[in-house]
Amino acid sequence: MQTFLKNNLIILIFFNFGNAFNYLFQIVAARGLTAENFGVFNSLNSLAIVISAPIAVFPFVFSKYTAQYWPDESGRLKSLLVLGVKFSFLLASGALAIGFLAAPWIKNYLHISVTGPVFIMIASLGISLIRPVFLGTLRGLKRFMAFGIGSNSFAFVRFLSGALLIWFFSFGVNGALFAGLAGGIVSLVIGVWALNDIWKISAEQLPKGFFSEMSRYAFPVLLASAMVKLLGNLDIVLVRHYCSAEEAGLYATAAVLGRIALFLPRSMVHVLFPDAVKDQGIGAEARQKLWTTLGLTFLLGGGFSLLCILWPELTLTLLFGEKYKGAAALLQVTSIAMALLAVANVLFIHGLARSKFKFLWPLTGGAGLMTGLIFFFHDTALTIAHILLLSIGTILTVTFLMSFLAEKRPHLSQ
Repeated sequence: MQTFLKNNLIILIFFNFGNAFNYLFQIVAARGLTAENFGVFNSLNSLAIVISAPIAVFPFVFSKYTAQYWPDESGRLKSLLVLGVKFSFLLASGALAIGFLAAPWIKNYLHISVTGPVFIMIASLGISLIRPVFLGTLRGLKRFMAFGIGSNSFAFVRFLSGALLIWFFSFGVNGALFAGLAGGIVSLVIGVWALNDIWKISAEQLPKGFFSEMSRYAFPVLLASAMVKLLGNLDIVLVRHYCSAEEAGLYATAAVLGRIALFLPRSMVHVLFPDAVKDQGIGAEARQKLWTTLGLTFLLGGGFSLLCILWPELTLTLLFGEKYKGAAALLQVTSIAMALLAVANVLFIHGLARSKFKFLWPLTGGAGLMTGLIFFFHDTALTIAHILLLSIGTILTVTFLMSFLAEKRPHLSQ
């Protein structure tokens, strides 16, 4: 348990170092762009995250099988890594081709006047489809230092290049998107370098039935990752589509800031996942790790949400400027929603590590509920924010009850 807490501390520091630079970049963008252009940037950024949702399966799959193969079957790990790299490059190439063809439609859907920013977003998307293979492998190896540096380099480089391109060269939305592309390239290079010793290992054939086993695991992970990304990002895209440009800019500000309640504690699931793969949640210590992660997530995410509820205008003004003060009510709602999603995500990750997938029912149902309600009720951005909160609250309640009942049932039957 002491090692578990130590690893949590390392990851918490590293990831929130990265989160700090992510939000410094958002502050640079918010203060350097008009509210409308800030909404354009974040709608494109969120759309890229939603589109890339399928690749989110890679960190979990590679982390799971890396934890199983290392160190006793390192040759099989090498084969898995090479296979993943080939597949991710193929996937990225296909996404780039389709994305460039779809660029005019994306421009029209998001009410953007020019296509240039869409092209830059698509290029960044291509890089983001390759990085998870390397970062997932580092997480499975429990190389949390290298994992943290590789992940955080994206945020650090994006912040520095963003400040340069937005403030000094006045490149606007294009500069903000180019900054993300630069960060992605640097992070990818570090991920490749950090696995230098793995590249030198002689490859061994993967076990018989590996691909069928992996596919059975990958589909639930794919679905879970896609739904979480949708819950955390689709609202910004839909507000941009349904609401005015000014309202979309204010909503993007509130959503970006509110996500701190999700990102601040999320680093801890990176420690919980490989441990849960190993112990399968069996035993008192395994349950203690789960409840410790849930408690810390609630304290960190809920604490930030409370700050946003009590002083929303002050928080917005200090970080983003006076012009975003109108997003106060939106910030209160979105921060609560993201804090609840952070707690629910711990249960999702724990279920994925143990190959227990019943949580997918409330998760997919809640995501469908949100999408359906927004389709019919989208008069204001605040309406969409309340729908987001309702959907995530429902997901957490049902998932927690299912997990609690599943844990208690064996004791009741004794």
